[in-house]
Amino acid sequence: MLLNRAEISADKSFNLLTESILERDQAKTTDIFFKMVQSGQSIGDALSIVAAAEAPFVNVPCHINIKDGNIALTNNDHTLLGLRASTYLMPYLPEKYKLLPLLQSVWYIGAGLDIWNQLLYKYPGRYATMKGVTVPPPSYGPVVWLEDAAPIVEAGTLEERLHSYMVATVTGDSRRAHGLFLGIAQDPEARRELQETIEFLGLIDIQDTIKGRKARNTGHKAIRARAVTDLANYIGWEKSHGVFYMGVPDMAVGPLYYSLYDAACVVIAAEFEDAGKGLEERNKTPLTPAEVEDMIQQLMLASGDEVWALITAHLKNGRSIQSLGDAIQLGAAELILRTTVARQFTNGQHPFDYCNVANNWLRKAKSAYKARILYLMANFVNDSAQENNLKNSVIEGEIAGYDGAGKSPQTLLRELDEAIMSLDCAKSTAVAHAYLKSGADRRPYMETVSLCASRFQDDPHNQKITVSTFEEYGRNTTHLKDRMLLATPRLLAGWTKMPGERECAARFEKEWIYN
Repeated sequence: MLLNRAEISADKSFNLLTESILERDQAKTTDIFFKMVQSGQSIGDALSIVAAAEAPFVNVPCHINIKDGNIALTNNDHTLLGLRASTYLMPYLPEKYKLLPLLQSVWYIGAGLDIWNQLLYKYPGRYATMKGVTVPPPSYGPVVWLEDAAPIVEAGTLEERLHSYMVATVTGDSRRAHGLFLGIAQDPEARRELQETIEFLGLIDIQDTIKGRKARNTGHKAIRARAVTDLANYIGWEKSHGVFYMGVPDMAVGPLYYSLYDAACVVIAAEFEDAGKGLEERNKTPLTPAEVEDMIQQLMLASGDEVWALITAHLKNGRSIQSLGDAIQLGAAELILRTTVARQFTNGQHPFDYCNVANNWLRKAKSAYKARILYLMANFVNDSAQENNLKNSVIEGEIAGYDGAGKSPQTLLRELDEAIMSLDCAKSTAVAHAYLKSGADRRPYMETVSLCASRFQDDPHNQKITVSTFEEYGRNTTHLKDRMLLATPRLLAGWTKMPGERECAARFEKEWIYN
């Protein structure tokens, strides 16, 4: 049976964590969490407790607001995304640093409360700081925008119950969606299909375009859904109430975008007699290297209609769904590799992370609708390329300006670390290329890059893009998969950082690493 919040709160650390979170004392919260793990509590159990402690205070009533007559985007899920990203980044780190990313995600919690009021400058935290506003400590706590829910167990088959859950989500009934999810999750035999369903709901909730828009979800619904399921699988579904409370009802919070998925359904129904449902079974041939390279170029340069027509043509020619997914993922990496403006790196990382969630779903799900998701992936990448005018590759000049000949792998990794931490985007890319081209062991490379990502606080995207790129490198079937590893240091060094982003890492080195 699933434990509820009251049952999880029986742990002696629960109240201590809750108090320190509400005090927004990031160092104290992190220290409590560290001592829980140090005393022998499993990381999964510690995550269960901290997630339950923070869960009521991190949701929002809507993902957009109106300020001065304008749309204001309100994205709230970074504490949840941080816990997932850091947990899955730990295996890539040197042994004595494995806890650093996890402590970073716990450190962030105090800055990620009540984003709705932060953006109204009524509550202090990371988003208020990001806008350059110092909000005095309030006399009240963060607002609980979405109340907890009890499991709802409906009569009917699992298929019928999953459909009810889907309808509750797409109609924006967050409380009912939360209850139905919990009701289904109580049955261990239903969890695989429930996981596929929430991830599918996240993948199909994606805007038509980001061009000239502030009201968009930039793939966060998909990334949020995977954070829910990955953390539940790590912690154990029975102890993941806080994770579900943070992520499941929020999947139904508006605005909800299904128009693009509708368009993909219309296209694939018109082009294939079975609406594409049998494509995975029929299509077994991978793209050729030349077709992979052409796909990347088309994603960068062609129109949206041309890109969709290209996908349709490849599917008709028997190209496998997963091969197409791998090629589109390379297009997402290309967004990062062509970006030079700091604030625009977010427009590369979001499509990459979205495509990573999609590819993970394509690899694991048992769905007849996989081919449709390819159109959404391609649209997001192509749309971002057009939004940021990424017509030309820039890294060749950066690489030519660096001479790594004769340098040992250890020297190159030391220079890579220095370049990333000094936020030198071009040199980070060039040094990374020199290391990868040398054919040296990828594991030390991943450790170096992971450690750099884990030193940055800011928000969880630093850790998340690292996990995504490493995962896709390990699973990509194309001849260009090294480009995923090249994208990571470029983004880590290039993306704008927040003031004080290295405080947690300094505390780790001083107080936690040697204990």
